[in-house]
This record gives sequence, structure tokens and C-alpha cells, in this order.
Amino acid sequence: MPIALRTSVFSLLALLGLAGLTQWRPLPPLASRIGAQTDRVLADLARQEASQDARTRATDVLGRFVGGEITRYYWGGFTGYLDVLGLEPPEDMEVAISQEPRMVQLLLTPRGGDERYVARVQAEENVPRGVACSGRGEPGSFRLERDQLQCPPGWQPLQLAGRRSTSEAS
Repeated sequence: MPIALRTSVFSLLALLGLAGLTQWRPLPPLASRIGAQTDRVLADLARQEASQDARTRATDVLGRFVGGEITRYYWGGFTGYLDVLGLEPPEDMEVAISQEPRMVQLLLTPRGGDERYVARVQAEENVPRGVACSGRGEPGSFRLERDQLQCPPGWQPLQLAGRRSTSEAS
């Protein structure tokens, strides 16, 4: 056994022995503690978990939306209906679809959250390009940079399944 590992094991055993001699009581797990501070921490953790779950579900729908709309564009144009793409929005999110001849956009707003999710596919020079983003407030204008559609200012791109991020593509 290397010396560093032996030293670590001996230190841990010594600390446990000292804790036993001084009768330190380890704190109970967070979920079994009581008090206002613990309730706040547990509420924050639950809110974070709900937010992460909403982001995961929204990212899945937005990724399939972008892929479906790009495919659909090659078959005759964008659609403003999710059921045509075989998609169902998450039940706890409000859906808004905007469509123009060369653009379609899906906005998902979770009920009870302040983060919103948007996916946009637009045709530039007869080539469809798409992006999905998360942010707060109303999404601003999307821009095209180096043949890639970019999120509005203040919004963050979402990593869609099966798509490389901008930094990996460079």
C-alpha cells in the first residue's frame, strides 16, 4: 500500500477513535432534522430538483421539435402543430407556437417557474437551422453567426441530444 493511502487510512481511523472517546454525535441525515433552517434547505433542494426535471423534459421536447421541423422543412415546409411532429408538450408547461413562412418557434413556460425554454428553426438561403435556449422573460431576436442560429442575448443554448455544441464543432 502506498504511504499516502496508509496515512489517510490511519488518520481516518484515529479521527473515528477520537470521536468515539469524546462521544461526538454525528448529525442525523438532513431529511430527518427538524427546524426552519432545515425546512428551507429541503424546500430549496426540492425546487432545484423540480427545475432540473422541467429543464430535462423541455430539452427533450425542444430537441425533437428542432429535428422534426428541419425534416419537415425538406418535405414541404414548417408546421405549427406539435401532433404533426408526433410530439406532446409536458403537461405542466404552457405552449406557444409562432409560425411564419421561413420560421417556426416553440416557447415552453413551466407553470410555477421563472425559467422559459424556446426552440426556433428558420430557413436561411433554403437551409433550415435550429437552436434551443433557456432564459427568463421574453426571448429577443435570434441571430445567424457562421451559419449557426444563435440564442437571443441573455439566453443560454441547451445541449440537444445528438447535436454537437458550438465549442465542440470548432
